[in-house]
Amino acid sequence: MSALEGLLKWYGNLDETTLGKIDDYYDSQAFFKDPFNEVKGSDKIALIFNDMFENMQNPRFEFADIIERDNQAFVTWNFIFSFKGKKQVIHGSSHFKFNNQKVVYHRDYWDVGEELLLKIPLIGKMYGAFRRKVGST
Repeated sequence: MSALEGLLKWYGNLDETTLGKIDDYYDSQAFFKDPFNEVKGSDKIALIFNDMFENMQNPRFEFADIIERDNQAFVTWNFIFSFKGKKQVIHGSSHFKFNNQKVVYHRDYWDVGEELLLKIPLIGKMYGAFRRKVGST
C-alpha cells in the first residue's frame, strides 16, 4: 500500500480514536496549512482535528479525484459534517508531499467565501452583495 493509500484509508475512518494514529501517517515535523491554520508538527495538526471533532457532528471526508506522482499527491474531496443540526459540505483539495512514507507537507485549498461565509445568515448576505458588486456576472 502506498503512503497515500494508507493516508486516505486513515482519513476515511478518522474519528477521535483513530486520530491517535496520526504519527503513523504524518511526520512529527509535518507542515499543515488551510485557510484558518498554519502549524508545524503532527501534535499541532492533531489539535486541529480535535477541535473539528469538538465543534462538528459526524465529520467525514469523501475523496474524488486523485493525482499521484513521485512523492506528492493532489486530492479533491468533500468534507461532510453537521453543525448545529444542519448538514454541511465543503468542497476542497489537498496537496500532500511525502518523505519516508509519511506526510511532511499538507496544504488544503477551499473557497472560504463560497463554502463558509455565504452560509452564515448576516455575513452571507453582505458577502453575497460584495461578490455581486465586484463580479463580472
